[in-house]
Amino acid sequence: MLYHEEGAILGKTQHEWKTESRIELGVSTDKPIIVVGHQPTFFHPGILAKFIAADRLASEVNGEVIFLVVDHHKGLDGTIETPNGDVECTSLQSDVPMRLQPRVDIVRSYPPFTTVLQEAIGENSAIQYANAISSLLSSFAHIHRIVMASDLVQTTFGKSIIKAMRSSNGESQNAYNTAVKSFPDCHIRTLEATEVPIWEEQGVIFPKALLLTLLSRLVLSDLFVHGFGGMQYDKAMEQWCKTWLQCIPSNSVMMSATMRLPIEYQSVTDARRAYNSPPHAKNVKANFLKNIEHAPPQSAERKIQFQMMRRWLNEVQPPFDMQNVKQREKIARKRDWAFPLFEERQLTELREAIHSL
Repeated sequence: MLYHEEGAILGKTQHEWKTESRIELGVSTDKPIIVVGHQPTFFHPGILAKFIAADRLASEVNGEVIFLVVDHHKGLDGTIETPNGDVECTSLQSDVPMRLQPRVDIVRSYPPFTTVLQEAIGENSAIQYANAISSLLSSFAHIHRIVMASDLVQTTFGKSIIKAMRSSNGESQNAYNTAVKSFPDCHIRTLEATEVPIWEEQGVIFPKALLLTLLSRLVLSDLFVHGFGGMQYDKAMEQWCKTWLQCIPSNSVMMSATMRLPIEYQSVTDARRAYNSPPHAKNVKANFLKNIEHAPPQSAERKIQFQMMRRWLNEVQPPFDMQNVKQREKIARKRDWAFPLFEERQLTELREAIHSL
């Protein structure tokens, strides 16, 4: 049995586990803790909105904001995606967890990204990037402390939970799989009979998504701020936690935002209309259209007049570049550009909008 008294987990109350875990992580034990989790990447304004909301709430309750870093993140290759093309900035490897990589070298200067990376402290790329991100968003939200996901799972509570999962005779795995199947939209894979939701590389244990938020919401956070995706899969975590551990994790809320760079563009329809009606040739085209209109329907004369107009349009302007129009619209409509690419005015307006809620 995991429970020895009402409200206890593995023989201790949630409050006792929370106090012990926070001490181990160097986190305040006497202030409300609001946690925002994300990979150590230069994220878009929708993620920035979570930190702004967390900072606003923390200021109201005299609390602290924790950046919970998913330090086993892979896939980032040291490039910054910009509207003008990718810029390779650092020596980051995309196939190795960031926690297991040394500090990155700057291969090309691209302020402010590379500036804050050079100045950021940290012995590995995960903490280096996390500190750089913290510096960049400091004008809009304050982060009081950074906690690595791999450190959270190495707390006494984290180790105890993993041990309990391994010795639960499938009880934990069954509860986990039932919860995951109950929320198929979360796209979380079910576990094998004796599998535990962790990764282990080079001797370092990393928690998978549901275990990470379970640990955080049981012993680290008093409130967890999710984005849309996290809020979806965390429903499965809550069911798993209640079924297996028979306890309720701390509260969570969702915050996100959609912002786009101030890039002018035309839709394909508008661009085609403008192409077919060039301002410098408006009167000439009007004459062609008049001749077409006056020619009998389906007549050879009407077809000739139309062909003459098309030939004239091709002479006075280059061919319509459909691919370029579509690409520019795609760039302008994209919502996940890194937030430092946005104008300070836009990010300030985002902060003010959230603070006014």
